[in-house]
Amino acid sequence: MANAKFAAFGIGGLLLSIAAQAGDLSPHELLERMNEAVRTLDYEGRFVVQSGEQLDAMYIVHRADDGAEKERVVALNGEPREFIRSDEAIACLVPGKDQHINIGRRANGRSFSPLRGVSGSQLDTTYQVELLEPARVAGREAHQVLIQPRDDLRFGYRLYVDKASNLPLRSVMLDDSKGVVSQMMFVELRVGQAITPIERDISAMQMARAEPVEGSSSERLAPPAWMFDDLPTGFQLNLHRRRSDNAADGPLEHFIFSDGLATVSVYVQPARHGGEFDGVSQRGAASAIGRSLDEHEVIVVGEVPIKTLQMFAQHIRAARP
Repeated sequence: MANAKFAAFGIGGLLLSIAAQAGDLSPHELLERMNEAVRTLDYEGRFVVQSGEQLDAMYIVHRADDGAEKERVVALNGEPREFIRSDEAIACLVPGKDQHINIGRRANGRSFSPLRGVSGSQLDTTYQVELLEPARVAGREAHQVLIQPRDDLRFGYRLYVDKASNLPLRSVMLDDSKGVVSQMMFVELRVGQAITPIERDISAMQMARAEPVEGSSSERLAPPAWMFDDLPTGFQLNLHRRRSDNAADGPLEHFIFSDGLATVSVYVQPARHGGEFDGVSQRGAASAIGRSLDEHEVIVVGEVPIKTLQMFAQHIRAARP
C-alpha cells in the first residue's frame, strides 16, 4: 500500500511539473517564437490547404542565410505553378512559359507560404489568446493556441506550434459558430538538416528579381489619393502603394490593413465603364466586395466576414488637398 501511495505521489508530482513548465510559456511568447522560427529556420515539407470545398497540396522549402530569406513554394495538384521569393522580389514560374512572371520588387516580406507571422502585442485589443492542451500534428508534438475574436468583425484561429522548432504545423480558421472556414496542415516536415537547395536547376536569386519600374520610388512616396473616415476596430494601415500613372489601365492604389492576424486589401483604380466589379464574391475563405465611387472602382478583399469588408468599402473617400 505504501508503494502504491508513493507511486501515485510520484505520478502526481510529475504531472504538476509538466503543467508548471507549460505555464511558464505565455501565448504571446509562443507566437513571437513562431514568428522568429518562420523567418530564420531552414525547413522543407509538404502540406495541405483546405478552403471551402477546395483542397490543395503544396511543397515548400525555406532557407535563411545571414538574415536573407529564400523560399520556393510548389503546387502539387491542379495547375502546375511555382513561386520563388528572395529578399529582392517574388517570381511566379509556370511550366511552358518562356519567361517568369515578376510579382513585385522586394515584396515587403510577402510570402506565398501558409507560415505567416502573428503580431501578439497587437492582438490583445481584438482577440483573446490562450494555450490549450498539447496536440500531435505530422508526427510531432505541438503546443495548441486558441485565438478568439472579441467581436464579429474577424474570424478565430486555432494554431498548432511545433514544440521542437516553434514552426506552425497546423492553422485552422473558425467562424463565429466554431465551424471550419479554412485550414492548413503539414503532413511532412524537416527542419535544419539536409534541406533541399533552392537553386537546384536555376538560380532563385536570378528568377526572383524585379525589372526596374520607372518612377516607382516617387509613386511609393506620394501621399494616398484616398482616405478612410473610419476603420473597423483593431485594423491599422500596414502598407500603401501606387502603381505608375503610365500603366495601361490608369493609376492603381493599393492599401493593406491588418489587425495583427487578419489582413484586408483595398484596391482603387479608374472605372472601366462597364467592366467594374460591383457586388460580393466569395471563394473559400476569401471574400471580395466591389463598388463604384467618383468614377473609380473600389475592390476590398480579405479573409474576414463580409460585414468587415463592407465597412472598408463604405468608409473610403477621395482625399482633398
